[in-house]
Amino acid sequence: MASSPDLSASAVARDYPDLHDHIDALRRAGLLIEIDREINKDTEMHPLVRWQFRGGIAPEDRRAFLFTNIVDSKGRKFDIPVLVCGLAGNNQIYSLGMGCRVEEVRDRWIKAMSSPLNRASWT
Repeated sequence: MASSPDLSASAVARDYPDLHDHIDALRRAGLLIEIDREINKDTEMHPLVRWQFRGGIAPEDRRAFLFTNIVDSKGRKFDIPVLVCGLAGNNQIYSLGMGCRVEEVRDRWIKAMSSPLNRASWT
């Protein structure tokens, strides 16, 4: 019987960062709030995050949220963490994901839109 390949993060070589790398970068930059207590996705998660944008918090003080203990109103538990505002919660988060300084984001987007990737080049 053949053994299963080791697909752990340390065993799989890749040439690009993934979401786990991005979450680690957010954590190191102090831009991530991790919530391990039980959160109801139907009644608590979205209001908490929306409060950042509607509650008068300055953009530079906004953070990404990583919810790790998700339930719903019917009592079901979900084993997949949820990242909210992890890509564009504020300019610093956005630039971290783009791998550049905040001042460079606009020019990077212009360059990307002017020469989009060709699907044929993905292989």
